[in-house]
Amino acid sequence: MRDIRFIVIHEADTPLLKPSKAEFTALDIDQWHQERGFKRSAEWRNRFNPDFKAIGYQYVIGVRGDIWTGRHEDEIPAAVQGHNSESINICLIGKGKYTRAQWTALHLLVAKLQAKYQHAAIIGHCDFPGVAKTCPDFDVKAWVADDFEPPYGHMMEVS
Repeated sequence: MRDIRFIVIHEADTPLLKPSKAEFTALDIDQWHQERGFKRSAEWRNRFNPDFKAIGYQYVIGVRGDIWTGRHEDEIPAAVQGHNSESINICLIGKGKYTRAQWTALHLLVAKLQAKYQHAAIIGHCDFPGVAKTCPDFDVKAWVADDFEPPYGHMMEVS
């Protein structure tokens, strides 16, 4: 098992779509990561999620709160340059605003991972030094400190 120091939250930077509309999935992220030149080893593809050729994250959370697995937790991700070997990575479909179902799923997944990796810090991709990104477009440390309540202005209302 890898020494996990970080549980990292990302966003897919996808258009804000209501769940009733066509939505993005982990398969879309896998395709985008293929286009960027990411690759999973044949060994890992044979062992876990063989249909994903390139996905960089361990988990993806869809707008309906579905949690899809990408890479295995023991497989080194392609998500935070310089910190991949010590991180588990979760990607939220969307950009900056997420559904109640996504916030709930994220909280439950993070709680599960926290129990398993007790010393891991929960941070956003943007919290790493030298990262010129705003991903996931909310303050992850404040979200954790506020007992995982969705931050004001970051809830996508679904009618």
